[in-house]
Amino acid sequence: MPLNRNKFLDPKLFAQVKSLYLAARYVAEGAIGGYHKSPYVGYNAEFSHHREYQPGDELRHIDWKRYGKSGKYYVKQYEESSSLNGFLMLDQSASMGAKSTSNLSKERYSQVLCCAIAYLLLNQRDGVGFLSFAEKMRNFLPISSRMTQFGQLVNFLESSESFGRTSLIDSIKATLPNLKKKCLVVIISDFLDLEDELIEAIRILRFHKHELVAFHVLSPEELKFPFEDFSTFVDLETGSTLSLEARTIKNNYEKSLEVYLKEIRSVMHKYSVDYQLFDTSIPIEKALVHFLYKRSRYL
Repeated sequence: MPLNRNKFLDPKLFAQVKSLYLAARYVAEGAIGGYHKSPYVGYNAEFSHHREYQPGDELRHIDWKRYGKSGKYYVKQYEESSSLNGFLMLDQSASMGAKSTSNLSKERYSQVLCCAIAYLLLNQRDGVGFLSFAEKMRNFLPISSRMTQFGQLVNFLESSESFGRTSLIDSIKATLPNLKKKCLVVIISDFLDLEDELIEAIRILRFHKHELVAFHVLSPEELKFPFEDFSTFVDLETGSTLSLEARTIKNNYEKSLEVYLKEIRSVMHKYSVDYQLFDTSIPIEKALVHFLYKRSRYL
């Protein structure tokens, strides 16, 4: 795997970077440095119209064929067009805010990941839109290819927090009228308690011909269950609690997790969703470079 950077920022140090703007740019530029070939289709410029030459115009834009016919100087005008629209959907339900020994919550990890992807797309002049969701759609940004979109997205996320339960379907149905052309839809979530709803959401987006990417963000505690002693576990979305000796359920938890992840991967494969599991203890830019490399092999 072609990594050009030998060192990635440890999540425990990364947690000290308070500026989401700087953190996202660091990750995006690290990914660009680590993998040069973009897995996404880039920007192009299309001819729009002619206008008469004015002093100061670049000579390379003069249409010499038209000059030969009319005897007048005209320059070609171009419009920038994006060959790809990316639409980012970020889970901001309560479970995303769970504390972690990695010192980077799923919420913060996902925010940086979301903004880094937006920066990558905007940097190659593709369009980017955004919505955050929990029990309903919260923040929404219509698709734009202007670089100011990055700043707006950062401002949204800097002032937001994770709370409430998760419901994906209503947010997707509310958003579809704004996705007027085929998009690359990126869903960033822990996908907890979303099994049936996730399948329906994927079906809806697939029916409308959108390409889907799913970033599954989980903490080391959720993936490895390192607990041994008597512990109290809290469901952050419902508030229900469970107190017991953690070691007594460790084996069952690990088996259930294995089945759950297998089912998620099966659903993603069935509907041709590009799926990537992110462990929040892994440097974000390393995980993103791995995804970019994997994705490019199938384009």
